[in-house]
Amino acid sequence: MPFTGLVLLFVLFLAVLFIIIGAAVYRQQRDTLKKTSLLVLCTIFLQLTLFLLFFTGALASFNSVLEEILWWLIVLGGLAFGIRECKTNIIAALLSIFLSVLLTILMLLMLFVTSM
Repeated sequence: MPFTGLVLLFVLFLAVLFIIIGAAVYRQQRDTLKKTSLLVLCTIFLQLTLFLLFFTGALASFNSVLEEILWWLIVLGGLAFGIRECKTNIIAALLSIFLSVLLTILMLLMLFVTSM
């Protein structure tokens, strides 16, 4: 099995796992689902924008150091705010954490491909 196929299976497993966890927590604690904080919504927006910039090829025109710093700041911010938001809104928190994991895997795949 190719390495990318293995990574995609891992991502699919994470997606199913996060969906099951989110549904279970949401079903048990519907009253704790409060309004999502603005920071989590901003990090989700930044993560989705980063995906869009990556797949359209717009990141190629950025400075590589600036791109990596921006990439890792968005990933770590998504993880931190996602973990912090777990107590108030599990769905937004799991989405933020899942997008951070996807961005991390994508960056590691880019590093593996460019190092060959």
